Amino acid sequence: MRTLAVAGGASPSLGRAIASAVFARHPPDRWRLLLLSRSPRSPAWLRALDPHAHRHALRAVDYTSIPSLTSALRGVHTLVSVTGAVDGTQAQTQINLLHAAVNAACKRYAPSQFGLGHKAWTEIRSLRWLNQDLFGQCAKHSSNIDIAYFNHGCFMNYLGHGVFPASKPASEEEDALRTMQQVQVYKASEDSVCEGLQRCGPLSDGSGGYLIGLKSGIAELPVRPDGQWPRITLTTVGDVGRFVAASLDLPAWRGRMDMVGETVTMGQLLRHAEQVTGKTFRVTALQADAIRRKMATFSQDDFSGLLWSEIDLAYTRDKDDEAVLQPVLNNHFPDIRPVTVHKYLEKAWKQAM
Repeated sequence: MRTLAVAGGASPSLGRAIASAVFARHPPDRWRLLLLSRSPRSPAWLRALDPHAHRHALRAVDYTSIPSLTSALRGVHTLVSVTGAVDGTQAQTQINLLHAAVNAACKRYAPSQFGLGHKAWTEIRSLRWLNQDLFGQCAKHSSNIDIAYFNHGCFMNYLGHGVFPASKPASEEEDALRTMQQVQVYKASEDSVCEGLQRCGPLSDGSGGYLIGLKSGIAELPVRPDGQWPRITLTTVGDVGRFVAASLDLPAWRGRMDMVGETVTMGQLLRHAEQVTGKTFRVTALQADAIRRKMATFSQDDFSGLLWSEIDLAYTRDKDDEAVLQPVLNNHFPDIRPVTVHKYLEKAWKQAM
């Protein structure tokens, strides 16, 4: 039996998606999960998924300490990081995990990248800041450990934010009990639509979504300099988990292991939203010059605002390997049928009605 360690694996989004996908795809005697977390407390979804901890272990670690991480990773075959921090520690955490994985003789490592294509991580200033020297450190150690980069474009789940009203969350114990009683990893309503993705998008309706608001009927879509709609690759959190789980079967991990839910134009995205809801959306076309003017009003401390605007700018460029990804893992695993944009919007809208 091999062990997959997931740094940040207790998260309700990618951590949960990867864990549930590994359990669904692989028999118990093939892969065991080790979830690394800053907290020793098991989240509700994990207790629902594996209540007796037959297939997983949760270990509290100090991401600032390579010795702590090395100790936790002894005996681990593959390490995937899904940590996310915007306080300046993200790159160093990935580098610390890399050094610990090498020290512990892990075979494969995927740092937390998950997002736009590889070019974006060097061309978008905010993403460069998140990465810092990560790529260089990974290249330096590539003879000792397989390095892979998982990217998926934009999370499709941002399109589902706002279809449910924000509600006060139940207590942890109430949440755990209800989830276990239902024998479900995702609760009905927003949890199953957004798959744990936080409401952090910049849409002006305040939903925390991105690009379109199904409930509010607005669309804020980047447009190319020639006036045409650019392309966008979107993938659900759940499909990211399924592709990562499937990739455990690959004999080697090397370089870019991109995945694609669906690539559409912004115009096609708008048409899908209007078809599903029966609404005529109020559309704001985001021109590159207007995006730059908006960026000039942000404080340099407003990392989130700057990042979203830089992502909008990337879409106006309409470049392959930046906003548009190639289906590398799709080609490896044709048995995985990702959720399409129309199907996703249809599910979100029906559940909200």
